[in-house]
Amino acid sequence: MDVQKTRTKSIPKRKLLFALIAVAVVAAGAYATTISPSGYEVRRSSIIVSQVNQGDMNVEVRGNGVLAPKNIRWISTNVDGRVESVLVKSGAVVKKGDLIAELINPELVQKTDEIRWELEAALAENKALAIRHDNNLLDAQARILKVKHSYEKAKLQYDAESTLLKRNNGSVSLIDYKRSKLDLEQYKEQLQIEKERLEKLKVTQEAEFQANTAMVNKLKKSLSRSEMMIQSLKVVSNQSGVIQAVNIEAGQRVPLGLNVAKLARQDQLLAELKIPERQVRTVEIGQDVIIDTHNNQIHGSVIRIDPAVNNGTVQVDVSLNSPLPSEARPDLSIEGTILVSKLQHVLYVNRPAFAQSNSPGTVYRLAADGREADKIRVIFGQGSADKIEVKSGLRNGDRIVTSNPSAWEHLNRISIQ
Repeated sequence: MDVQKTRTKSIPKRKLLFALIAVAVVAAGAYATTISPSGYEVRRSSIIVSQVNQGDMNVEVRGNGVLAPKNIRWISTNVDGRVESVLVKSGAVVKKGDLIAELINPELVQKTDEIRWELEAALAENKALAIRHDNNLLDAQARILKVKHSYEKAKLQYDAESTLLKRNNGSVSLIDYKRSKLDLEQYKEQLQIEKERLEKLKVTQEAEFQANTAMVNKLKKSLSRSEMMIQSLKVVSNQSGVIQAVNIEAGQRVPLGLNVAKLARQDQLLAELKIPERQVRTVEIGQDVIIDTHNNQIHGSVIRIDPAVNNGTVQVDVSLNSPLPSEARPDLSIEGTILVSKLQHVLYVNRPAFAQSNSPGTVYRLAADGREADKIRVIFGQGSADKIEVKSGLRNGDRIVTSNPSAWEHLNRISIQ
């Protein structure tokens, strides 16, 4: 006869795993807190307790940001060329006239030499022209002098014959007299013509010389411009400041007008703060600001509020009214505190977790002995970065839990050990 064997059912592995997890969670909870007849117990070392005070409170808004230049100036190229070398990097402090980069342009150098040669030839031609003009003037003056002498001789002849003719002694014939008169008139007209020719020659020479001089001056200006362009191959700083960015590298071909480097003055800065969108509503133009550089504090005032919202923050620009410390430079990380308003004779407390300005909320108020805390409703007023006004629900001297109450917020009372 066969004997039937019975099998004992084993506990499923999944159920066993869940049971072990539950035991671990209960043990961890028991380690942190315990349940006593008086309610949920919390260790005092694990919470933050703050006292309600009465007095004056500054409503402040805080944000992080950077120092930024008021005005940014770009250094650009005045000539085409290829970058031979770059002598500065971002963050370098430069003075006006310091060398930023060097370019090369062989075509420009050759063109400059050709203009210089043309100018030398034009100057030589101008000098030769001046000499020719002087010679022509001397020739014209010599002709005038010759005609003048002939005229004076003819006049002497004519005067003498006129005197003899009046005596009527037959020493001078009428034909000779008239011939002498004709010669005198001819030389007189010739002298006048030569004088007019001299004046016209002077005018012509002056116009010719001006035209030649204008060509020389044009070549001089072309040479001066070309030499300035060669000097522009050395890109220099146009003011003292800090290099913000360099946009070229060695070997690069750069066109006329390319922005080579961005330059900002180190002594003309403002603060750009990122303020949370919910808090920026209370910020106004002209409010006082304290900028913390982590080494020094700078006083300032709000000068602009950006209308756009970016990643939940709004940019607020602050002018710096006190002298800048030595560490101040563009892009320096800072913290800013904006004084929104001053509340006088109000109840206030260190800002509890999740407390919202001008809204109701709940807090845990400690009993007189500090061993228990009851959950009560309060109404908050204006809030600062670390403090908030209490409109109702608390009194001066009350102590409340300001740390995160998420673990026990479903309870109306907790015990503190």
